[in-house]
Amino acid sequence: RYDSRNSILEWSVLLIDNSNRSGSMEFVVPQTDSSSFFPISVRFTATDTFSDLKVTNIIPLKGGNPPKFAQRTQLIAENYQVV
Repeated sequence: RYDSRNSILEWSVLLIDNSNRSGSMEFVVPQTDSSSFFPISVRFTATDTFSDLKVTNIIPLKGGNPPKFAQRTQLIAENYQVV
């Protein structure tokens, strides 16, 4: 999908695993200076981490019952650029 307001071409691969290890994208644009495409910023996110670390319990420092809590796991690359 192309976001013309922000000059962003967004492409998403919904599943990356052993059966789907790579992806490719083709697009056509009018002739232009190739430097207008660089740098390319890439964003990666995942709902699982490499370690599969999970919080199982919270122990209050002052005693008492453990509070209820929720956990959301995300793996995010802060910055990745192709220059």
